[in-house]
Formats: sequence, structure tokens, C-alpha cells
Amino acid sequence: MLNKKHYFGMEVNNENNYARLRSGINYKEPLDHILDSFCYLYNRFQTDHTEYRYGYYNFGFNKAHRRNPDDMSDSDVIIIPSENEFHYHIPNYIDPKNLEKSTTAIEEHILPYIENKHIIILRSDRGDTTELYKEKVFKNIKCKISILDEMDVKGGIHALKYHFIKDKIKDMNRPYDFSYWGTEKRRDVDGVISGDERHTILKEIQDGMGRFNTRFIGRFSTVKRDMKPTKGMRDLLPILNKTKYTLCFNWKDNKATTSRYHEALACGIVPMVWKDYDITGTLVKSNWQRVESAEELNEKIKSGDYKSIYNNVHETYKKELLTMDEIYDSFESKLLKLINE
Repeated sequence: MLNKKHYFGMEVNNENNYARLRSGINYKEPLDHILDSFCYLYNRFQTDHTEYRYGYYNFGFNKAHRRNPDDMSDSDVIIIPSENEFHYHIPNYIDPKNLEKSTTAIEEHILPYIENKHIIILRSDRGDTTELYKEKVFKNIKCKISILDEMDVKGGIHALKYHFIKDKIKDMNRPYDFSYWGTEKRRDVDGVISGDERHTILKEIQDGMGRFNTRFIGRFSTVKRDMKPTKGMRDLLPILNKTKYTLCFNWKDNKATTSRYHEALACGIVPMVWKDYDITGTLVKSNWQRVESAEELNEKIKSGDYKSIYNNVHETYKKELLTMDEIYDSFESKLLKLINE
């Protein structure tokens, strides 16, 4: 498929177009954005594959991100890095002004150019499904949608975050028994109750361990947070480097792992897991890490020796960890296959 142009987030005729649908990104280096892994991988991909032409919408590699659709109409393939798109389809979740602004931009700059195009979603959240894009984002528009999921690479694409963060680890005192960074998953598209119970568990953890011993970073409805949400890991490190334990939850797929597991180990944190998280044991090798209540989590934290537990989990993890080159090679082969379908 020579001379195809890709748009990062969207793709253009004879050009690959990388396009952001919602918030723009000026990507400079790892630890600056939740989509660090995909940005890093795609940047390497475009350097290696000069047989394609590339365009961008609402995205830039160390450049200003502008909602300029000039390249869109030429694209054959539109590549969309996607995280939390489902949030934009939950009533009253997104600020109405921001929602209107991004939705209007999609209607004016993207929808007119995607009919019969191939759209590849680089997915970093199980809530961003093919059905969501077909039925909500690109409703009534004929286009092909493929997904390259974070779990399409062994151990998860976000194992890259371990490599990005590991050199930032500092030998510090760890006064916080527990920290959690992220958002709850209480509601799904159209405001439907999702069945995810982390909002309840996190409240029980905060109530049981106390605010002095815990830190919560993100957006929550049941716990008092210590820090607002942030797009990149860099701002979280001062807190995470002082934390002993966290808890990883599944979202829609109990076979999947999450970015938090890799981030935690890179920061010297023991990643405990909720019930059947990673049920096939891709990363979680010890059932001791599994908990079924906030009380059980608290008991294990209080009774265990943090340093020896972390060392054991960390050493086991490193035996399965792919190198950055191995992760890239897997991503490259899967993306090429999708592009050439």
C-alpha cells in the first residue's frame, strides 16, 4: 500500500492521518500524556515507514495541535488514538461547553471526509468500542472501523510506561499505604449503570485506611481527592514515589491488564488486583495479590512486609516484560496488517 497517507487520528488519500477527536495533543516526550505509549509507537512507525505520507489533525509531535482539516479529504486511513471517548456520551459528565466545542468540530471537520474511509482506533480504554464509534461518533456514515487494542501486544502496550518511568524511581520514604489514580467507571454510554464497583470499593478504602495514609488522584464521586486529574504521569510521580500499594480493576474484560499495573511497578508500588483482574495470569502470577474486599486489602497491607512483597512481584514481572523494541515490533506488524487490509 505504497504512497498511502495516514492522518494521526484520521487518515488522508495516499496519506496516513493521525487525528484527535476531542482534546488536542502537542506530544513532546513520554510521561506527558495518558496516551504516551501509542504516541511513542506511532512516532517510531512514521520514522520507519517513509513509504507513506502523514498528516495530522488536532495533534502534533512537538508542534502546535490545530483543528485544521486540510489533509483529511486526501486520507485513505484515519488513525484515531482513543481514550475515554465513552465519557463524551454520558449525560452531564463532560462540561457542556467543552462537549459542544468538540462535537461541533467533529461535525464540521471530520464527518464530511470519512465516508468509505478506513478508520483505525488505537484503543486505550475498553469503553471505547467499535459499536460506540459506529452508533454514536460516526452514526449513519459508511466507513470501515478497525481496532488496535492496548492488549494486542503481549502483556499490554502500556508496558512501555514501565520503561518510561523506571529511571524516575527514587529511594524515598513511603508514608502512603495506598494511592489510586484514574477515574471511576460508575456509568457507561447513555448514563447506563455499568456494574463496575470501584467507586464503592475506593470509598471503603479511604474510610478504612484514613486520609492521612491514602492519596486519590483523579475524578471521583465517592471519595475526597487529593489531586485533580492530570494527562501525564510526570505530575503524579512525587506522590507515587511515596506510595506502597495500589489496586487495579478490570473494565469490561477480566482477561485484560491495565496501564496502572505497569505504572505501579515502575514507581515501586505493589499492584494489588480486584477479584478476577487478569484472570489468565498474563501479569498476575500470585493469588496473594487478589482481593475481594477493602477489608481484605487493608489486612494484607498491614500484615505484609512491603519491601519483600514488592521485590517478589517485581522480579516475577520482569521475567515476562518485553523490551521497548519488542513492543514496537509487535505494534508495527499489527498496524501494518490493518493498514493493508
